[in-house]
Amino acid sequence: MATIRPFKGMRYNTAVVGDLSAVIAPPYDVISADDKKWYLDRHENNVVRLILPDDPDNKYVASAAALRGWLRETVLTQDEKPALYAYQQTFDALGQRLTRTGFTCLIKLEDFGHGVLPHENVLAKPLEDRLNLTRATRANFDSVFGLFRDGKVNSILAPFIAGKPDASAVDKDGVTSALWKIDDSTAIAALTAALEGESVVIADGHHRYTAALSYRNEMRRIAGLKPGEESDAPYDYVMMTMVSMEDPGLVVLPTHRLVRGVLTFEAAGFLAKLGELFDIREVADDGMVDAVAQAGAHSFGLHLRGKSYVIKLKPGLKPESMITTPGSDALKRLDVSVLHSLILDRILGIGVQQMATQSNLSYSRNPAEAMRGVDDGEYQAFFLLNPTKVDEVKAVAAAGDRMPQKSTFFYPKLLTGILMRVMPRLDASR
Repeated sequence: MATIRPFKGMRYNTAVVGDLSAVIAPPYDVISADDKKWYLDRHENNVVRLILPDDPDNKYVASAAALRGWLRETVLTQDEKPALYAYQQTFDALGQRLTRTGFTCLIKLEDFGHGVLPHENVLAKPLEDRLNLTRATRANFDSVFGLFRDGKVNSILAPFIAGKPDASAVDKDGVTSALWKIDDSTAIAALTAALEGESVVIADGHHRYTAALSYRNEMRRIAGLKPGEESDAPYDYVMMTMVSMEDPGLVVLPTHRLVRGVLTFEAAGFLAKLGELFDIREVADDGMVDAVAQAGAHSFGLHLRGKSYVIKLKPGLKPESMITTPGSDALKRLDVSVLHSLILDRILGIGVQQMATQSNLSYSRNPAEAMRGVDDGEYQAFFLLNPTKVDEVKAVAAAGDRMPQKSTFFYPKLLTGILMRVMPRLDASR
């Protein structure tokens, strides 16, 4: 179960770098090549130089060198006392102005299934990348994003959030992030007690968490620890930002699918096969998003060249009875599982291997742009999904299953650079 600890946060020194907004960035895995250039050009100390160092031959060495130099030059400083950090993001989504509240801490690393529950699989290449970065820097630059069930945490945080933040920044999408240091021992004890015995579901940062697990295991072997032997070293913890599943600002957005390169694809034949399992009705392009939302579970938008449709699994058909791949009913009932198993795999022949390599599949969060890609002939079909619900994420994780890649997009992403953590040398401190 969740064991959390305060830590001495590493933060930018605004007396040196100026406006914090110029040195922050989103997590490494959502930064495109164009985005990276934009951040590199924006400030010489932008955090992208740590998380995506601009040195293809020695990038991990370059990141470690930048970290050491910035600490030496007080570009980055470390707080003197261990603390927990209230963290709040204010943003526009779903036609509303929303606020999501949580706090950042260290959480003791546990193997998956022992108090920490994943909901997505990890890929070998990004896992190795984050592990190499951790080996070189002994730092957590991007926070893992965790969800818990307790609803009392925000009331503990409220008195601290009422004051002036210790740090704040606005990202390029207009999301405002604010941070409050909490080094009050009573509040730390209350927050620690609130999560005692709680399981944590990883919302975002599966590769970061898994890399931290691998690093921990390496360091334990080096230290001569036996399997299962208790340890409380710096490498036994990772930085995580915790948000309640009941938080009113917790938003999950969908990631849609684009199909390309299916050699046997022919629109009329595809629609005929689709009609065996799904009810199909044509809609206007600009009405597809709302129509799919109104259609509810197991409904999708479909755009073929020049035409848009809403498709819905026929009444009486149950995904848990139709999907033959291993997994719980909770996993099989997900919209994304229905799309992947009954349409992409069964009808179009895009199986697990093709999905993993993305040879026939691309992703988009912009329906209008995706439809233009189909109309221009770049893609053969576009599938629009409704958002996955938080309760569905919780049910799949509790069943010990993993969702397909890009099943969830928790918005906004946690900000990288507003708070970081560097491990001390091998001793009992954190």
